Amino acid sequence: MDDQPLYTFPSPPSPDSSEWPGSPLGVSNVITRTKGRTAVHDKSVDATPGLIERLLKSAHDHLGRIDGKEPAYTHDVVIHGIRVRARTNSPHLFDFWVDNWYSLEEWQRRTGLAPPPKPRVEVYALHGVKDQQEAAYYSREKNTIIFFNTSYYGQLKSWVLGAVGRILAAEFGIHSIHGACVEMGGKGLLYIAPTGTGKSTSSYGLMTFPKTRFHSDDWAYVRYTYATREGKRVFVVLAEGTDRTRAQGYQVYRWIERHAGDRDARLGVMTLDNLEKTLKLGDLDLSRPTQAYAYTSEKIYYLRTNLAENFPAAACEILASKEENVPDVTNTFLTRSRPVLKNIADELKELNDRRLRAVLEKKSERELLEICGRLIAFDNARSMLDIAKVLPVERVFSNPMEPVKLAAVMLLKRNPDDSAVLSHLPLDRFMERLLIGETPEKKRETAYNAYRAVDDKTERQFIEGLERQTTPTRTLYSLFSSAGALPVSLEEEFELFRVLYNSARAYDLNTTLQKDPRVRDKREAVHRTLAVIARTLEEEPQGINLTINDYGKYIS
Repeated sequence: MDDQPLYTFPSPPSPDSSEWPGSPLGVSNVITRTKGRTAVHDKSVDATPGLIERLLKSAHDHLGRIDGKEPAYTHDVVIHGIRVRARTNSPHLFDFWVDNWYSLEEWQRRTGLAPPPKPRVEVYALHGVKDQQEAAYYSREKNTIIFFNTSYYGQLKSWVLGAVGRILAAEFGIHSIHGACVEMGGKGLLYIAPTGTGKSTSSYGLMTFPKTRFHSDDWAYVRYTYATREGKRVFVVLAEGTDRTRAQGYQVYRWIERHAGDRDARLGVMTLDNLEKTLKLGDLDLSRPTQAYAYTSEKIYYLRTNLAENFPAAACEILASKEENVPDVTNTFLTRSRPVLKNIADELKELNDRRLRAVLEKKSERELLEICGRLIAFDNARSMLDIAKVLPVERVFSNPMEPVKLAAVMLLKRNPDDSAVLSHLPLDRFMERLLIGETPEKKRETAYNAYRAVDDKTERQFIEGLERQTTPTRTLYSLFSSAGALPVSLEEEFELFRVLYNSARAYDLNTTLQKDPRVRDKREAVHRTLAVIARTLEEEPQGINLTINDYGKYIS
């Protein structure tokens, strides 16, 4: 029985196909040959002289060969003020790209801001390239991404976000974070989490509470602001001292701390509504702490269809949306998962949604369970979801330049062997949890961010080298912060995380309550975890430390 497959995908029409139709579900269901990261993925091409030029030549040569013979698409979008141009001959990638991001016209209409005149990031995503293997490449020097012979949208999206993030950090001091954000009672809560630890469940689940607004599902841009003596909030982009020292982007925060007495230092700043100004350092009120403001990124969310298991309201829209890699399920899966599928099906029936009734009214019980099973069987099945069709429009941040002030950040983990539930984090533990993030399968994700446009191998080797030097009196973060030469990408990331820690309360949350004998099933565990989150955001407790033995009193 254990050897029986739980799900299957339709076979490709030919061995070299990159994408093809799957069994119908929603508006469309595209199956991609690669359903995760390509085996070859190189984010350090700049280290090999001439490599990026050869890759670009191959891309342009292929575009020239297919010119007029098959469709090729070019489309510019704006991602947090950065213009990105994509060229592809994949109908699937083009379709999802257009849905996912704001076009130039949409950006101007939603924000009132003119789009940038030129693209800063160039993307090539081409299939059918005979002289190239299936692979993904990134050049930081040229801000260029090249994908060959793969149509999986998830990797393309993540690499683009990483490339935009490097520009925002270096030039503007804006922090790009792989996380989800929700506003409750006017307070923003940011979740940062390794894959599979409950980020989507926690963010969408909180929407069942009153006075909540949905902000972002997968990625947020955070600006760290200073108070002016006039009571305004600005973030500093550029600093120039009377001693002729200079700092830009992520370097300005440390520079201001060291030059606080240089009241005549010149600052290039931006307001929360993106107006550029020039101030002097003396115009800032440095006695007040920095504050963090988060901005959303996507127009329509690219998310896992298994969201339906814990957020059934989303199933209505998922079943009316475009899908990627939604499989067919086997009898083995239907039998093994019947109780879970029955719960989902019953909740869908109770929703009494008109569109859902049209989908389900002629379905037998088995067919209904099969639909529910297809949504949750494969962990990387995706949907392009418009959250504004799931929740009332007024409960969704729809302007990508509307900020929410962050009150708290929660680092999620899912460790059934740990009796800890919630704790307020000191700086060193906060940073160490980010340096060594673990999925439930014990896979490491540096900075909880598999999207980062960096040389992952070099970073991992650096961190692992520090780990080997740790002792009870020499913590990982103390070694990290005193290291003579950090990889630039780690220097950027963790300087911004340091400022985040100083700008919002930081907590560690274990999203499994498996050790609690009072918890009957997964659904109840989720509800109890959400209650912990909601009370913590409301009270912002300092020094709290809850375990499986006492968290019940906290939420009672």
